[in-house]
Amino acid sequence: MVHQITLNELVIAIIIVFVMVMLMIIAVLLYSLYQYRVLHNRQIWTSIIENKIVESIVSGHLTAAEDQSFNSNLRKYAFRDLFLGLLVTSERKFSGAARQEISFLFHQFHLENEAWKNLRKKKNYLVVAGIQELTTMGVEQALPIFVTLLKHSDPLIYQEAQYAVVTFKGFEGLSFLNTLQSPLSDWQQLRLLHSISEIPDLHDLSVNVWLEHDNITVIIFTLRLIRKFQLLSFYNAVLKLLDHNHVQVRREAVRTLESLENDDTVHQLTTSFPQQPVAVQLEILKALKISKSVQCMAFLKHQFLEHPDNAVKIAAAEVMVCLGQEQYLTDMALDSNTALRFKQIVNHALQKKIC
Repeated sequence: MVHQITLNELVIAIIIVFVMVMLMIIAVLLYSLYQYRVLHNRQIWTSIIENKIVESIVSGHLTAAEDQSFNSNLRKYAFRDLFLGLLVTSERKFSGAARQEISFLFHQFHLENEAWKNLRKKKNYLVVAGIQELTTMGVEQALPIFVTLLKHSDPLIYQEAQYAVVTFKGFEGLSFLNTLQSPLSDWQQLRLLHSISEIPDLHDLSVNVWLEHDNITVIIFTLRLIRKFQLLSFYNAVLKLLDHNHVQVRREAVRTLESLENDDTVHQLTTSFPQQPVAVQLEILKALKISKSVQCMAFLKHQFLEHPDNAVKIAAAEVMVCLGQEQYLTDMALDSNTALRFKQIVNHALQKKIC
């Protein structure tokens, strides 16, 4: 027998739904009010903290500890966390005496404790923040912990730890590359390169190991390192990488050879050209364009006329333009016997004309 809903039951159900809707509305309003207060406080606190940083940089830290209102705000965790974040951001923007004043504020108000707390948190993004804070403020006592984090499972954490270790230890900090199996992103490579200011005399062993690494991103990073510091002694080792199994490594090797260029480089690149895939051939043509060596003219004309790939033909024509063969190409384009495809390639190269 089907139960018939009575009027009382219907009224009760409507009241329950109405109460639930009202509770949800109240909850949303309260949350919105809370968010507004947080945002409002953050705006006010940001202004207070920025004024404190400017005052310290301009007037020196002798005036820094007298503000009772500021010290009262420091008792709030959210204020201290914001203060720490703004100090880290400011430290990256300044140098010299200004940076020293920012570092003084960091230690004077014991914000190092907040950074250590972040480093010990379970949430990965807070750990990353802790690494950044302690690294930026030069807290070397954290270095042993950073070393242990090099093997962390979260990529954001171990990448930040990599950067931190290299920041403190310089070239020596790159020793983690010896056993690195995870990819080294382009962004991380740039960060690491930026953090290294000099190469020690005894660097040959490490660089040779990295050039033979199973991890191709380590090889690519090493080639970029060789380019940055013009490590000419590795020219022959780089040359051998033109036969590497991975196209990315070959392309990076071509760029490095061009950077380390000597009297044999053009000949070596053109000799290797036929054995290379198109992507590497295009990289070689870019290198020839930069070198502007007239000794490769016959090679360029051959590629322009005979190579089956249009992209290579166009690249060869562009190099020829940079080497002063504009008239040769113009005459070819105007010749009625020239095939339409060649005319289009020549016109493209002449219009681009970027040398």
